[in-house]
Amino acid sequence: MNDLALFFGRFHPTFLHLPIGMLLIAFVMEIFSQFKSFQHLRYAVNFVLFFGAITSIITALMGYFLAEEGGYDDNLLLLHKWLGIGTALMAILLFLLRWAFRNNSNLTFSKTYLSLWVILLFTLTLAGHYGGSLTHGEAYLTEYMPQPLKKWAGITTVAKKKREKPADIQEALVFEDVILPILEKKCVGCHNPEKKKGDLIMADAENFIKGGEHGAIFKAGNAKESGIYISVTLPRTDEFAMPPEGKEPMTEDETKILAWWINEGADFKKKVNELKVSEDIAKILGINEAIPSAKPSIPDVLPTLNAQSAESPIIESIKKLKIDINPIASNSPFLQVKLNQDITEEKLDALQKIAEQITWLDLKRSNITDNQLNKIKNFKNLTELRLEQTGITDKGVKSLETLTNLQYLNLYGSKVSDNGLKSLEKLPHLRSVYLWQTAVTPNGVSELQKSKPLLRIDIGLDRTILDSASAKK
Repeated sequence: MNDLALFFGRFHPTFLHLPIGMLLIAFVMEIFSQFKSFQHLRYAVNFVLFFGAITSIITALMGYFLAEEGGYDDNLLLLHKWLGIGTALMAILLFLLRWAFRNNSNLTFSKTYLSLWVILLFTLTLAGHYGGSLTHGEAYLTEYMPQPLKKWAGITTVAKKKREKPADIQEALVFEDVILPILEKKCVGCHNPEKKKGDLIMADAENFIKGGEHGAIFKAGNAKESGIYISVTLPRTDEFAMPPEGKEPMTEDETKILAWWINEGADFKKKVNELKVSEDIAKILGINEAIPSAKPSIPDVLPTLNAQSAESPIIESIKKLKIDINPIASNSPFLQVKLNQDITEEKLDALQKIAEQITWLDLKRSNITDNQLNKIKNFKNLTELRLEQTGITDKGVKSLETLTNLQYLNLYGSKVSDNGLKSLEKLPHLRSVYLWQTAVTPNGVSELQKSKPLLRIDIGLDRTILDSASAKK
């Protein structure tokens, strides 16, 4: 869509109040002008009605531009659009009729004129109702209507069954009782069934898992790489910061809670007391003391590793090969390295010069082969390796058996099977492995878990929930 058109479309919610006010004033003036004391008002009706008609056309045009942005319920949008166009057309017709027959007091014309006013007010009211429904939800205008009035108007409402939050926060379901209320307050206004900005609905677990037009919005176990966490923690001046400017952002405590839940695995069924709760999170939740981890975990080996800092000329020479190299922290000898898609023997040979310092290696979505992967087997201080969406097979995984300090391994979207999992059993410090969309089987995963009970194995999102979400689409 043309950016200029979208720019004008964004003014629709601001501009639409002008024609509403003008048309209502014109109607009131028309009614009062029938009385002798207010006959002088009839001379101003033409101007006010003309101004209301013109602004109605502009508002309808802005609404059309805004609708092209997408993210709205199609049925509601269609009704709102045509009622808005109908209002503009009725306003024009009324102005033309009044101008043409301004001196005609014929009773038939008066009845016709009055009927047109009634139709305009009807379309104007409905257009406003459906506009509010698009922005705030279908039941926004009638949610708090007294029950007798609802009954008279034929409005039936199904009482929403709300889960009663436990008195003890430790018994609360983390997503439903802690995370969802935050989303409802800060996110659902733009991401609901009626207003699906970015094709994303965040009003329930099923749609939250499904994600939006760009796919999943969270990465279980890693908040820093989760789209939702990144967007709510960006500086408010950033164009991608969420919620958008003008709406209340998440507080620091709320972002901490969100990060905690994601880092703890983003489980939709667990209670607070089933997750590890730090002192910081316990304080935010109002828990008197931190909850220890439900099971022992594999300690982080990085603080125990030693290495000499690599010489700057060597690092600079490697960077000339278009290899991204950065220290993992200030004053640390350890490096994080990222290779682009075009991996060559020259680049892998160059990395041998800093093999001791490389602790994080990112090869995702690259053309790395099993034979080339064999060249990193002497990276003794490697703790994190990303191989997602590569052509790596069981043969390549076998070459990783010498990486005894490896703690994080991402094989999502690779060609690894159950045979490759046997190689992972030989990695003593492995804490997390990602196996979504690989050739591994539930039996293979079960065997690996038995061999390494403390290992966190991620085989993707809950298929039951995903299938349910797809069925309702």
